[in-house]
Amino acid sequence: MHSLLSGPAGHCSLRNLLLPAAILAPLFLFSQNEPAPIKYGFISREDLEMKVYAPDSSAAAVVLCDYGTLMFEMPDNSPYITLARHKRIKFLRRAGFDQGDVKIPYYASLMKIKNLKIQVLAPDGTTSEVPKSAIFDEKVNDKWRRVRFAMPNLQEGSVAEYSYELDSKYIFELPEWYFQEDIPVRWSELRLTIPVWYQYISLLNGRNPDVREAKAYNFIFSGRMTQANYIRMVMKDAPALREESFITTMDDYYARIRFQLKSVHYPEEPIQEVLSTWDKAARDLLEDNSFGAQFTKKSKFRNAWEAAQPDLLRATTAEGKIEALYHFVQHSFEFETFTSVYARQDLSDLFEQKSATRSEANLLLVALLREAGFPADPVLTSTRDHGQPVTEYPVIDQFNHVLALVYLGEKRLLLDAGNSFRPPGMIAVNSLNREGWKVHATRPEWIPIEPQPANEVYFGSFRLDEEGQLNGKIQIVEEGYSAMERRSDLDKKTAGEYWKAKIQERHPDARVDSVVVLDKDNLNKPLHENLNCILPAYAQISGDFIYLNPVFYSAYFENPFKLERRTYPADMPHPVKERLVTELAVPAGYRVESLPESARFNLPNNGGRFQYIVS
Repeated sequence: MHSLLSGPAGHCSLRNLLLPAAILAPLFLFSQNEPAPIKYGFISREDLEMKVYAPDSSAAAVVLCDYGTLMFEMPDNSPYITLARHKRIKFLRRAGFDQGDVKIPYYASLMKIKNLKIQVLAPDGTTSEVPKSAIFDEKVNDKWRRVRFAMPNLQEGSVAEYSYELDSKYIFELPEWYFQEDIPVRWSELRLTIPVWYQYISLLNGRNPDVREAKAYNFIFSGRMTQANYIRMVMKDAPALREESFITTMDDYYARIRFQLKSVHYPEEPIQEVLSTWDKAARDLLEDNSFGAQFTKKSKFRNAWEAAQPDLLRATTAEGKIEALYHFVQHSFEFETFTSVYARQDLSDLFEQKSATRSEANLLLVALLREAGFPADPVLTSTRDHGQPVTEYPVIDQFNHVLALVYLGEKRLLLDAGNSFRPPGMIAVNSLNREGWKVHATRPEWIPIEPQPANEVYFGSFRLDEEGQLNGKIQIVEEGYSAMERRSDLDKKTAGEYWKAKIQERHPDARVDSVVVLDKDNLNKPLHENLNCILPAYAQISGDFIYLNPVFYSAYFENPFKLERRTYPADMPHPVKERLVTELAVPAGYRVESLPESARFNLPNNGGRFQYIVS
């Protein structure tokens, strides 16, 4: 059986949380006194006539109110959750019309959407409703579906609203609530009513909501008095968070709240601990047929092990054997984009089909390394686009990827299959998310994921003529992630085509020839590229003077940080080092009249450095 908190992805067991047979009556809760912040169909004239949202005059749209109530229902012998949601949006300019395209995801086997209502009010008060024929229920993948619709007849000044109910049998995790979005949110409110039988932990991101009420209410259940906890959370005037370069996922920065079930205690029944310890979570995973059994039982990977023997026999050192198994796995599969920490089939079957996820390939790599005599363990991670990991609680469904960890003496090496241009020890950029959790029977632990840098050196040796043209050679040396990405790019087109297009992005009239690439296939060496280049009209001629910029190429001609005020950190997946050297011969009869001033800047805490030297 899978861990109870492995998420609604086919790895949960509701059998463990059925009510005792004696408790069959439905749950009736007293309604709370505080009225709802909005009522469907009742929109104030002030909101309808709004031209600008005062706290953010640049906003193209604003969420006027997002209101949800979450309650438990107990028909028959099994609990489920109902989230009733009502959202209202003001469209101020055409640039905000994309907010009218709405998608509501749900897990097909455990959830359903019902009582969906949608309407749009034009500035003159005219109402348009979305016909059922314009509401689509789409398949996302084998597990998930979504309801999708577009607001009709949007105009600048329109107000749209929709409401629905989400029924969910998955009580291990309550539907998460976002108080903040990429447009301003004037009012966001969530009310929860949870029977005292269920104890949840809350996981908060970003700014904390204002808890307006937190009470215990009595209700009659099965002829006896018991209680439910009621909590009302509100956030006013949440500013828009707009995506910028160098982040993980915006979900790490939006103000939001999640709830994970910790324990269950029904009347006259013992407490059932749901959120276990990290040690128990590791043991459960190692016993799981879709996880631990895949690399501890040889029958699950026997055919792959036999196929790997010729590669192993050619290796003469321990390092060589690890590298041989890594490359064997790399070239054994076409990699799928689906992500999960669990294997969908036995690794032997996946090996025969030659198709796997990166996680499945890394589970196979753990199996082969262990069989070859190396200490190896799986490491669970949350990819950057999935969100930062939570280390305080053993929540397994936060993980969506597996890495392979192998020990060679005192050396610890993380491996991540999935890209044939990535050498052993280099992790996919999307997996560089601070920490991973090593699954070990007796010593599970969080380990740092330390990235290699991306190093680039550009050396240009040019001669400048009287017409302002540069003629010369460019030598490029790349290491780490720079070399990996360039090798991948050069695999898609010839080196000449590639570098001609790259140089012409900055210099449209450039002529590039004689491109030579060295060590393209030797992943353990730096990548070298040499090319001849002519840059016509590079310099500006003015009378007897020639003006030019000595920076002929850079990946940072433009500042990637465009927001005037950034409210969340810049999270670069790996260090970046770019070094540019220009050697310039001036035309005969000319001398250097003036040079740019040299400069050096250092960011606090050794966060970055810029150095500019001209001589």
